[in-house]
Amino acid sequence: MSQHPYTIEVEQAIKTVHGVFSHEEYERFVKDYEAKTSNIQASNFTLKVDCTQMALLGPGEVEKLKGSFVRYKKTGFAKVIFGISLQQTIIKMQLGRVAREAGLNNVDIVVQ
Repeated sequence: MSQHPYTIEVEQAIKTVHGVFSHEEYERFVKDYEAKTSNIQASNFTLKVDCTQMALLGPGEVEKLKGSFVRYKKTGFAKVIFGISLQQTIIKMQLGRVAREAGLNNVDIVVQ
């Protein structure tokens, strides 16, 4: 069990990095993300982010999200997958728009 309310796990066997974090844990998540992804060849990995608990984002939160997406692009993952629930239509639109603004083109938004 993680000591933080966020998770970030690297699964070498299936070449996947999974992440979940809250707005409150953003800064700690970023530091942990940098540490864990610096030891992998990201172009061989898929980043999966569970967004099913994500609420609508305000302007400041959108900027943090955009910063994360720029970071994901810089890391160089082969694919980035955002998991949402069926009811998160607006979140899906926010994720797609912010990904485009960040230049993150290898994104799939999937209903979990």
